Order: sequence, then structure tokens, then C-alpha cells
Amino acid sequence: MIDYSKFEVEDFITDESFGEWVKGESDKHTAFWEFWLEAHPEKKEIVKQARQLLEALKNQPTAINDDEISIEVAKVVSQVEEQPRIFFPWWGKVAAAVVVALGIGVWFWATFVPKIPVTVATSPLNSSTTKNEKVEVINNTNSDYTASLPDGSTVVLKKGSKVSFIEKFVGDKREVFLTGEGFFNVVRNPSQPFYVYANGLVTRVLGTSFTVRAYTKDKEVIVAVKTGKVMVYSLSELKKSEQNANYQVQSLYLTPNQQATFEREMEKFNKALVEKPTILTKPVETPDFTFENTPIAEVFQRLKIAYGVDIVYDAEVMKNCSVTAPLGDESLFTKLTIICKTIGARYEIVETEIVVSGRGCP
Repeated sequence: MIDYSKFEVEDFITDESFGEWVKGESDKHTAFWEFWLEAHPEKKEIVKQARQLLEALKNQPTAINDDEISIEVAKVVSQVEEQPRIFFPWWGKVAAAVVVALGIGVWFWATFVPKIPVTVATSPLNSSTTKNEKVEVINNTNSDYTASLPDGSTVVLKKGSKVSFIEKFVGDKREVFLTGEGFFNVVRNPSQPFYVYANGLVTRVLGTSFTVRAYTKDKEVIVAVKTGKVMVYSLSELKKSEQNANYQVQSLYLTPNQQATFEREMEKFNKALVEKPTILTKPVETPDFTFENTPIAEVFQRLKIAYGVDIVYDAEVMKNCSVTAPLGDESLFTKLTIICKTIGARYEIVETEIVVSGRGCP
């Protein structure tokens, strides 16, 4: 992968991907460069300068002869002299060198740029004793992209998101680094836990499926569990444990349909239910939500088993309540609303529990 962090103005204006972005006709290049600039704010001024120079040439033909080269170079130099606040004096030489070197115009490459929707790159690790390389996958498309990991696990990346990992997981850990949003489906391996590092948050699992949302610009990181169990804690906690073998990491455990929100600045966690809880059982084991004069205790038990959510209520007060309702594909919260109206009760969500209260039934 090209290391753009070392590029200067003259490097950017001869780079094909950068040119496509300036041209403004490629969503994949736009997504990549917006993502890259967000990660490298120190390069914004240099990128701005390079972009202004290319925009000054963008209306040029795709093929030019020697005489036209001289004319175009003169035009650029003239722009340099007339707009000193926008262009630096030495840019004229750079522009001339670029036009002469290309010979066919700055924008000729647009016809031949490979249509690569996803960037996959490898680079050697710092250690000179290993051939294991670092792999980086960036989703430059406008839709989700599924990336395969070395152990057979997968991660579905949202637009503009990036994941990096080593070519082959070795040692006692499987480690990946995420920027953006990804849904992980992790192959179970108790002897080699799976770690996701994202914006100061560490997510540790053995084998499960979960979503991590960790965009650079966001003040929060969110982890939502679909199946299995997940442990989350801050990167600072991890460092403390590495410095002191006896240190007990302050962590949070999540189960299906639960999520944790990590406030990056305060390093504070908030635990709650996911926005749309899903049924945990397999399709062939889909529970029956058709209730016919069913005691409320059984109703709540079925919901608890199906969604893995604790429902708290006063069993003594509601012992005479029963429900008759042909429920099916409604969301959990819609089911609860119907049930509570049936027995004259109400519910509220308290962190990861659903608390139902009412006066009972005659």
C-alpha cells in the first residue's frame, strides 16, 4: 500500500487515486481520501495545495503535443505569479515537470484507472525475524463489504471502514484493529481469544457475533452483541494489566441483545439493550408467541428464553393475570406493549432489564 503520509505536493499531483478524487467522479476514491485526511490532519494543507494545482489543470485535453505543452506550462506559471496567496512560486516548476513527464496530459490516467472497490494491502511487520505480514482492508464502496480473517472469521465493513490484522494469527491471541463500523462473526477458539481494538476500547471474545462502531470523529464507541458473550474494557485498563500481573482489569460483560457505549474522553461505560432485540433461537426452533389465556409468568418466560432478556415483575401482584394474543413477528418492544395493555400494566427499560409494573388482575 502506498504510504501517502510521506507525500509532498509534487507526489500528490502525480498520484492516480488522488487525481480521481480531485476530479470528483469516483465515489470509491472520494471515500478513501476523506477517510485518509481524517486520519492525517497534518497533511491537510499540503493536500489543499496539490488539489488547487490539479484543479487549475483539470480542463486540459487528454493528449497534447510539444507546442501545447509549452503553452500549458506557461499558463500554470502565469497562475502562480498572479495568485501568490494560493500557489507557492516553486509550484510552476513542479507543474512544468509533471506536464512534460506525462506528455499526454494530467488527466489521461482517468481512462485507465483500475476499478478497485476495496483496498487490500500488505506490509512487512517491524520484526525482521518473521515473514508474517500486516494486512489492511478498506471498504471504498457504497455498500457493505465482507472481509475474511486468517482463522475463518469474517467482518462486514461499512462504507469507509477499515480493518487490519496480521496475515496469520500466531501466539495466544487473535488481534484485529478497526476504524469505522464492522459486524464480526468470530470462529470459536477458547485457546486463542479474539481481540478487537477500536478507538481506545478493547473487545475480547472466544467465539461470537457482534458489532463494533468506532468512527474517529465520534466521541463514543458502541459494541452490540448478537450471539455469545463479550467482554469489553478500555485500552488503559489493558496497559495497567500488562504492567502489573496482579492487576484486576475493570471490565464489562455483555450477552446477546445487550450493548455497551464507551465514552472515550471520560473512559466511562453505559450498558443497555440494543435498539432492536432479535430472537436468539435458530429458525427451526422459533418459539410460539400465540397466547391463549396464558398465565403472565409463562408469557414472560417465553420472551426471556427467546430474546435472552431479563423481565422483572412482581409475580405475586400479577399472579392472576393472563394473556390472549396471537403474536408473531412483531419486535420485542411491540409484543411488550400489547401484553402490557392487555393486563393493564406498563414497562420500562432499566439498563439491560425490562421492568414491568401494574396493579395486577382481578
